[in-house]
This record gives sequence, structure tokens and C-alpha cells, in this order.
Amino acid sequence: MTLKIIKEDLDLFIKVLNAAAAVLDVDGTFLITPKDGITLRSMDRSHSAMVDLRIRPEHFSDETAEFICDKEYMLTLDIQHLKKILQRAKKGDKLTISLDEKNETLNFLFTGLGKRNFILPLQKKEEEELPPDSQSLEFNVNSKLKGGALTDFIKDASIIGGSVKISAEEGKLRFSCVEERKEVSIEISTDTEGESEALEISTDSLNESLYSIETFKNLLLVDQAFSTVGLSFSTEKPLRLSYSESGINLGYLLAPMRGEDEDDYGSDTTDADEDEEYNNEDDWDDDEDDEEWDDD
Repeated sequence: MTLKIIKEDLDLFIKVLNAAAAVLDVDGTFLITPKDGITLRSMDRSHSAMVDLRIRPEHFSDETAEFICDKEYMLTLDIQHLKKILQRAKKGDKLTISLDEKNETLNFLFTGLGKRNFILPLQKKEEEELPPDSQSLEFNVNSKLKGGALTDFIKDASIIGGSVKISAEEGKLRFSCVEERKEVSIEISTDTEGESEALEISTDSLNESLYSIETFKNLLLVDQAFSTVGLSFSTEKPLRLSYSESGINLGYLLAPMRGEDEDDYGSDTTDADEDEEYNNEDDWDDDEDDEEWDDD
């Protein structure tokens, strides 16, 4: 019985795993199979966000990578400890992940100027059915934006308050935030020839829904690492983000704000501490955990 994963070009591989860990505050259960590769589908503790990550075998198809898997494995890991291990990757490292079934551990070996080996014990967790595939859901609004654009829109909205209303009608997509006499509105459309951040916007009717910026921000850690992002939603329904590139499919579902949360829209409910947090430019870096990748 063998499970071994070798990867040398680690940039995108580590970014998507870190992005998943930023959303999940619970253990993560990975389903690994010879056909489908690595699947992580889990919700955060509050059930306000869901991660749907697939790293397919073709992601390991270059000559410096390997994906060796002889059967189906269900591995539950402490997702935050996994993130801390991945943070230790240095540019130029090769990562070898191997399963030790006898000791019930997953081993992470970084090979570069030296060798660094981390051992992470598997968690005792009963096997459970994965949440529904986010790609199987249907929405009234389906759009595609240029990579990085969504980060700018949410960043603009965060200057005013802690929630963003997203609305769409034929050919137009709008992001807005209102708080007392302060207001921001960003509108993009597909009728500007090649100049718009929107590549596609499809809807038959007006749809709008309100989402938490605090939660939204955690979904955008890889927004600039992909060339496009799919954004889909319906009125007062979850929002779906879809990233796909190089054999990686990363999806998120974000629950809408409802009830008394919606009453806050348009009122001065964001305290000074929250304003400082959302307006801190450093908070919007791709991810402080990825600083190794920015070194010369």
C-alpha cells in the first residue's frame, strides 16, 4: 500500500492549501484516490463558508513531480498544523509527502539546501460523507471576472463597512456598501470592449444578496494567483467562487447575511477596531504565509 506525492514547483500547490486552511477552523478530511487525486471538501465551524478543493493527478504530471496512489485513502489532519508546516517551505524546495500507515502519520520532507522532515499524526475521526460538490449547484447569476479584480472590489467596499451587497442584472454586476452617509458603489459590465474586469455576466433577472466582508476576505488569498474567477449567486442564497488552473479546482461557498444582519446594512454598526482592521493595507497582501515566495 503506497501513497507518495512529490512536488518541486510548490507555489500554487501551497497557496491553495493555505487558502483552504484560512477558511477552515476544524480538522480537514482529505479524500485521495488514483483517479481524482486530492479532494478536500469541508465547512467551517460556523457553517458560513465551505471549501471545495481538488488537486487532480495531472497537477503532478511534469517531470519533477509524482503522484503515487494505489487505492482510496481518507486522511484527517489538523488543518492549522498542516498550514504551519507548509509555511516552512522555501523557494527551490522539493516536497515529498508520504503516508506511514503503521504509525498513522503523514510525513513532509522538504529537500533543498538541506533536508527538513515534519511528521503530522492522523486524527481519529469517523468517516463521513462529504458535503455536496459546489459545482453541482445552480445559480441565477453566473459571471467570470479577471483574476485579482474581486480583491479590489471587496477592498473598496471594506473602506465603508463590514458587509458588501452584490447585485446583478443583464450585463451588469455591482458591489456596494452603505453606512450612514458613507457609500461606495462599484459597477462593471460586459459592454465595454475588452476594457472591463468582467469577462462574462449571465442572468435573466435582478438578483442581490449581502455578504460578510470579514469572511469574504479569507476566500481571496489566491485571487491573484489565478487568471480568472467564476462568481455565481442568487438572491439571498450562497455565493460561489470558482478558480481553476493547472489541474487545480478551488471552490468556495459563502452563506449570505440574513435577518438582523441585513438590518445592519445602511447603519453605523462597524466599530473603530473593525474599521482599522479592514483598512489596514497589510491585511490585503496575498498572504503573509507566502512571503518566502516573494524573496529574490
